[in-house]
Amino acid sequence: MKKLFFISFILILIQFNTFSQTGWYWQHPYPQGNELNAIQMDGSVGWAVGALGTVMKTTNAGNNWEIVDLGTFETLNGVTRNTYGEIWIVGDNGLIIYSSDHGVTWIDYTGLTTENLNSVSFVYGACTWICGDNNVVLKTTDGGENWDIFNPGFMLDLNSIDHFDCYNAWAVGDEGLIISTTDGGTTWTSHATPTSWDLYSIDLTEFSYYRACGQAGTIIHSTDQGSTWQIEYQNNNYNLYNVDTRGIYPHAYAVGSDGTILETTDDGVSWLPKVVYYIPNFNDVTWQAIDYNVYVVGYYGVVYKNSGIGTEFELQNEGNRLWIQSVEFLNENTGWAAGGDPGWGGTTDGVFMRTTDGGSNWEELSFSTPLNALDFINENEGWIVGEDGTIKHTMNGGQSWGTQSSAVTTDLTFVSFVDENYGWAVGDYSEIINTTNGGAAWTSQPNPAPSDLYSVCFVNSTTGWAVGFDSTLIHTTDGGASWVRQVTNASSGFRFTDVFFINELRGWIVGIYGSIFLTTDGGVSWEEIPSGTFTDLYSVYFIDNYNGWITGNFGLILRTRDGGLTWQEQFSQVEANSLYSVCFVDTLNGWIVGEGGTIIHTTDGGGVVNVKNEDDEFSIPKEYFLSQNYPNPFNPSTTIRWQQPETGLVTLKIYDVLGNEIVTLVNEEKSVGIYEINWNANKLSSGIYFYQLKAGSFSQTKKMILLK
Repeated sequence: MKKLFFISFILILIQFNTFSQTGWYWQHPYPQGNELNAIQMDGSVGWAVGALGTVMKTTNAGNNWEIVDLGTFETLNGVTRNTYGEIWIVGDNGLIIYSSDHGVTWIDYTGLTTENLNSVSFVYGACTWICGDNNVVLKTTDGGENWDIFNPGFMLDLNSIDHFDCYNAWAVGDEGLIISTTDGGTTWTSHATPTSWDLYSIDLTEFSYYRACGQAGTIIHSTDQGSTWQIEYQNNNYNLYNVDTRGIYPHAYAVGSDGTILETTDDGVSWLPKVVYYIPNFNDVTWQAIDYNVYVVGYYGVVYKNSGIGTEFELQNEGNRLWIQSVEFLNENTGWAAGGDPGWGGTTDGVFMRTTDGGSNWEELSFSTPLNALDFINENEGWIVGEDGTIKHTMNGGQSWGTQSSAVTTDLTFVSFVDENYGWAVGDYSEIINTTNGGAAWTSQPNPAPSDLYSVCFVNSTTGWAVGFDSTLIHTTDGGASWVRQVTNASSGFRFTDVFFINELRGWIVGIYGSIFLTTDGGVSWEEIPSGTFTDLYSVYFIDNYNGWITGNFGLILRTRDGGLTWQEQFSQVEANSLYSVCFVDTLNGWIVGEGGTIIHTTDGGGVVNVKNEDDEFSIPKEYFLSQNYPNPFNPSTTIRWQQPETGLVTLKIYDVLGNEIVTLVNEEKSVGIYEINWNANKLSSGIYFYQLKAGSFSQTKKMILLK
């Protein structure tokens, strides 16, 4: 045991529900859609915490929630409170935050340990117990002024802790570990366990009936104050992350992965599933003693509430949690979004959303088929496409929709219209269909690439591009009567997810593994641009020749101000949800949509970038990267670009096909940054050449073609 006397502390003043309209902020679901890991209710007041420092508070039994900013982006894993206004929150990297005045002011005790802290217990007494990874346990008896830090000695992560008083506490962890102390934590005893699965939650009741739950749907219990444990329930189809007894002895709930909510009303003899509409992973369940309400939280910020034994759980915070696949705005006020969920969440519904106030409020229409993309040519007329060849058309801004016959049954993934007559849609199995009369009739077009297509972009009635699987990039100059496959520098089997052209010459492609390609000659040649990430990218949008945004997995947003030559990451406020579509109406006002009903908005172009140099906004390179020369083939000059994450000697040399050195372009020390150099080969003959970059331990060679 380590005794720590913690004298200094930090006061964090909180102002509720005061969003600064800078950067990106949540519009849907409300108030946010990041994962929630824990919830604690006491009467009408409750707190929920989760990913990216998320803290939510309710004062009316969960009917409404507001965001509380504690000034951290750490993942928060546990929260507990009492009726006297004391609140404890714990999280990753040793985060501990405490309030003694109902959350008006906070004390930060972070730093007692660097381990992730997974659970905090404070309900049943004056002591506060905390447990976490690598076998760490902490305890305070005086609101954090003094701390005991224990290492029970079992060398496993501890996932949950519960206690009766300052002397008696229990914890569970990986590999079925169950431990307890009766002397305030000085010594710990390991108990025989009927399972080797990881245990994630323990619940002690005053009736000597203890429960724990964990992997493989395991629930174990003890009826003799923990002396012996037996398997009560098991189901290999899911994991259970929390179990809680309702207070009325026979009644308890357990929650877990794949939308699992289990209820027992007969003291665990039988556990029956409860059905909810959206079924993400659920991380915590708690009951509120006064009204016996039960609350469940989990992925996408969901909060479900059960108002009585045998009643159904109802979603408390606003907004659907379907996948929003596409977004478009005409101006700062008028916009649409569409999506759905092909199989996730127990539903195959589609959803169309419409706003006339910039996204502050959204009207929803349900469809029986998931929707993948939309396109509007003005505030009244638009199209949406989706699964099974679905095409819908509206003439009143989306208030009502009619069905158009697409003549295909494959899933349609994208749609692009240039006016009220000319439009194209693409989809699975290399499908391309076209209309010249607003969708009254759709006809198939030939595709030279037999691969799924994910995006199509037309700049006028004749000129367009489409991209898809297997590095597919096709181009037409006759409205799609004929398509020609163009070549980028991507390897075979690559997957391009989106294409966007601002005019007939300048365009961008994004795809998996953080790939970005740029052309300024209509696709005759493409330059691979370093993105600084290997995260899959899904959508690219430019408002002019210089200002563009890209979205991807795990809440990723990239921003460029130089036409896509360099990209910087922006803070999205989204921790894990994939972002599928982006749209801007000017350089300031934009919207992004994605997984779990995500809609975020910015009024300042997305704010500052995540990582900055002292003198500018450009990203600090995280790795070495040598771009393909641009253009390629070239005549007679070409540009070579590279980035380096550290200062050192750099050499850049040109060789012919026999390995003879032609010229040394760079041979000097370079600092961290992004560089480019132009090489003129007017004195050389046509042929294949190679350029090689060496910097530190990095060495890479690429091929280029001089074509006179």
